Amino acid sequence: MQYQTLYRKYRPKKFEQIYGQKNIVKTLLNIIKNNKLTHAYLFTGPRGTGKTSSAKLFAKAVNCQNNINGDACNECDNCLSFNSNSNPDIIEIDAASNNGVDEIREIKNNVNLVPSMSKYKIYIIDEVHMLSIGAFNALLKTLEEPPEYVIFILATTEPQKIPATIISRCQRFDFKLISDSEMKNCLSNIINQEKIDIEDDALLEIINNSRGGMRDAVGLLDQAFAFSDGKITKSDIENLSGNISDEETNKFIMNIVNNRLDFILQFSEKIYSDGKDYEVVLNKIINILRENLIDYKIKQNCNLKINDTKLIFLIDELEKIYEKIMTFSNKKLIFDVGLIELLNLNISNVPRETLNKNNTNDVPRETLNKSNTNDVPRETLNQNNKKTYVPDKVKINNILVLASKNELMKLKESWKKIKELLIYEENKMIVGLLIKSIPVAVSKEGVILECETEQTVERINNNLDGVKQIIEKIYNKLDNIICVSKTFWTENRPIYVEKMKNKTMKYISEENNNECNILNEFKEFVEMEEK
Repeated sequence: MQYQTLYRKYRPKKFEQIYGQKNIVKTLLNIIKNNKLTHAYLFTGPRGTGKTSSAKLFAKAVNCQNNINGDACNECDNCLSFNSNSNPDIIEIDAASNNGVDEIREIKNNVNLVPSMSKYKIYIIDEVHMLSIGAFNALLKTLEEPPEYVIFILATTEPQKIPATIISRCQRFDFKLISDSEMKNCLSNIINQEKIDIEDDALLEIINNSRGGMRDAVGLLDQAFAFSDGKITKSDIENLSGNISDEETNKFIMNIVNNRLDFILQFSEKIYSDGKDYEVVLNKIINILRENLIDYKIKQNCNLKINDTKLIFLIDELEKIYEKIMTFSNKKLIFDVGLIELLNLNISNVPRETLNKNNTNDVPRETLNKSNTNDVPRETLNQNNKKTYVPDKVKINNILVLASKNELMKLKESWKKIKELLIYEENKMIVGLLIKSIPVAVSKEGVILECETEQTVERINNNLDGVKQIIEKIYNKLDNIICVSKTFWTENRPIYVEKMKNKTMKYISEENNNECNILNEFKEFVEMEEK
């Protein structure tokens, strides 16, 4: 007999077998039980969370001749024909490969034909966001006023790509990621029935790698079952999922803490050469940091021997890199640039006394020998001598007086395009700085940028010509670029907002810039957006 994959074998046959979507299941059962059917439904959510399975179960239960509390009986002619994929009244369409106007016109021509053996003719359109604009337009009228015996179920992972006119005609259900406990229950059920021998750590590794997608979890279990000679181990899952070991993860983290750029770049090169997935690897690193943070909060100690401030800092920064990696095709580039920026922040912002003093295997000798300071940034050696840029108060005043909220929103939207310039070698350093900065006010006088640290402020001011060129590529030419640190901006924003509300600010001409004394009472300046 031909082998059947675990995912197909254990695909839900009843609503009670849908994991992690309790509220949606309850609503769908009530709709059927109380006969409150509508003509169109939209199922949205991440992949592998039960959208298509729920659509099929709904279609079966609606046509079931003896449904029990809204669920299908799996014994009547309609249910049996559905389970054998031979029910002519339930039509499944993959919009990824059937996304043209002709396919939708065929649906329009066929909806007027009454069901062959069931009460309702049901169209399940998967990945509906892949339809062309013309196809959506062709579907619109049919979706709005279908015959009373026709029901549409649209499923998608990207609802933002569906026209609002389509969405407004559907009853929408948003599927969520499956929780770890729900996923464990589902996998344990399969493991018990299939008599699979698996380590507890291996099961946990499957759950961590699946990131809330049940289909991915069952698929990885199936793959490991075929791959393993006997008992499935955690190492088997790491090899199959393209992930790294716990030991490699911990070593990577400690080399970030110890500012070892040489190791970090070698590590990245190994990930790339081994064909491993940067998203998967980075997700595991973040999860390990999270587990250590929880341990620290509970026990005031963790395996990595660093404090909670450091752990939170690393999680926050790595999450930012992770978000960028998910949207770019050149993941290695984003990984490398993001970590270089992280090390720049890491060495200047986080006290080294939080490190494990006993763990010196991967620490460069020059950082252990305080007398050798050639390669250590000056700001880390003498915080008292750290250079702090004082913004030009007249220019800031004039930018803020003439600032437009609409222009700020336009610039913020354009700002998202900056990361696209990372592909050009000559832009990497400056783009890396701007990614860490946020425009908070803009007018014809220039722009004010909020920067994470004083070091970023200093570096942008040292590269103003290049910064202006980058901004001109995504927005407009701006003569004045004023940088302020996040600390100053946060502390002084309420003062300046109050002045703006009282309308006591006025434009200061260059000839009369003695009037800038009116700003002396404000230590720094704040965003124009009304809160």
